[in-house]
Amino acid sequence: MNHSIIICDSESNNYLDKNNATVFAFNNSSESNDSLFYNTINYILNNKAVTTCSIFFPLNINQLFWDFLNLSNFLKWTGINIETNISDSIYDEFNDYLSVTKNNSRKSTLEYFQKPASEGKVLGRTPFGYVKDSNGGYKIHSEESLIVKEIFSLYVKYNYGLRKIAAHLNNNEIRTRKGNPWNIASLRLILTNPIYMGTYKRYRFTKFSNHQPIIESSIYRKAQDIMTSRSPYRKLPKNDFFLLSGLAKCGYCKNSYVGVQKHQYWKTYSSRLNKGTYKYYKCLSNLNENICMSETRSAENFESNIIKRIILLLPISNNLSSNIFYKIFQNYLKVHNVKEYALAHPHYSITELISFDFITHNQHQDLLKQILNAWKSDTLLTFLTDIFTKNWESLKAEDKRIVLELLVSYINVYEKRVRLSI
Repeated sequence: MNHSIIICDSESNNYLDKNNATVFAFNNSSESNDSLFYNTINYILNNKAVTTCSIFFPLNINQLFWDFLNLSNFLKWTGINIETNISDSIYDEFNDYLSVTKNNSRKSTLEYFQKPASEGKVLGRTPFGYVKDSNGGYKIHSEESLIVKEIFSLYVKYNYGLRKIAAHLNNNEIRTRKGNPWNIASLRLILTNPIYMGTYKRYRFTKFSNHQPIIESSIYRKAQDIMTSRSPYRKLPKNDFFLLSGLAKCGYCKNSYVGVQKHQYWKTYSSRLNKGTYKYYKCLSNLNENICMSETRSAENFESNIIKRIILLLPISNNLSSNIFYKIFQNYLKVHNVKEYALAHPHYSITELISFDFITHNQHQDLLKQILNAWKSDTLLTFLTDIFTKNWESLKAEDKRIVLELLVSYINVYEKRVRLSI
C-alpha cells in the first residue's frame, strides 16, 4: 500500500490538511534540525511504501527554505516523487533576495577591504614580528623580529628542521605572541609568509616593498626552496594515499591520526646507496608539537586491521542504510549546496534549482548509484561486504576513501586498543 509523507515548518504544521500522512515538522529558528533530517531519511529508507513526499516550504526565504531545497533534490535522487508547495510571494522575491544577498556579500569582503588593501594597510591581526603603526601600516616589533630572524637563520643557514627549531625555541623558553610553545604549524606559517621580505598580499592586491622587511628576499626564497625539497606532505600518487587520515582519532588528546610517509637513505658496506619508504599513522599533536603519548602505527597493518573489523561488523550493524544515506546527504550539502549554487548562478529560478540533478555532478556518482541500486534491491549489505572481500583492490583510492567515510562512525586509538564503530 502506497504511503505519503509531509515535510513542513512548524508554523505550517498547525493548519495543513495531513490526510493521514506522516508529518515531519522542522524548526524555523536557528535551532539545528540535524536529528529531524536523519529521522526523515531513516523513515523513508525503512518504509519503502513511501512513494510521495510533499514539501511545504516556509513563507520566507530563510535557512530552512534552502534546507528544504537541498532535501528535495536528495530525496528525488533516491526515487521518491517530490511535490513542492511554494507560495507565489517566494517566487516573486527570490531574484531580489539573490541580488541583495550577493551584493551584501561582496560589500562585506572585497569592496569593504579594497581601499585599505590597495594602500597596504593592516587588515586583521598583525603577523608575529610586526605591529600596527599610527597610519595603519606595518611597523617592526623589535623583540619579535629578532625571533623571526633566528627562525630563518636556523632553517636556512644551520639546516635545522622545523621540529628541531621548535625544540630549540621552547627549550630556551621563547614563546609565541600568545605565550604558547612553538610547533611545526606555527613555524611553517612564518617561514612561508612573504610579509617578512616586505611583500604585502591581501584581497587580490600585491605590493612589493610595502613596508620595512625583517628578512632579505634572497633568504626568504632560499627558505621556500628548502621547504619544497623537504616537505613530508608532498602529494602521494592517487593510488597510494592514506585511507584513514582524519577518520581515526587519538584517545589521549582527541586529535586526528594522519598518514605520514618518510624516505630513508643508507649506505651498505659496499657503499651502495639504498632507499626505504616508510608509511605510518601518527597523532597530529605528536606530529606538530610532540606533546602526545600516543604511538605511531604501521599504515599497512592499521588499514588492514580496520578493513577486517568492518567486515565482521557489517552483518550486525544497526541502521546501516540510514547512516550511509544520511552521510551521503551531508556530503551532498558540502559539495552541492543549493544556496551557494544559486548565488553563483543567479539566473537560475526556483523551479530550475528544484529540478536540477546535482548528484550527477558528484565525482563519486557511479559508486553512489551502485549503493542506491543495492538499497532498492535489498542487497546493500551484500554489496558492501563484496566491496571489502572481493572488489577492494580494484577500487580507486578515492572510492575506497568515500566508502570508509560513509561507513565509519568513529575510530578511537588508545594505547594498544582500537575502537571502531560503523
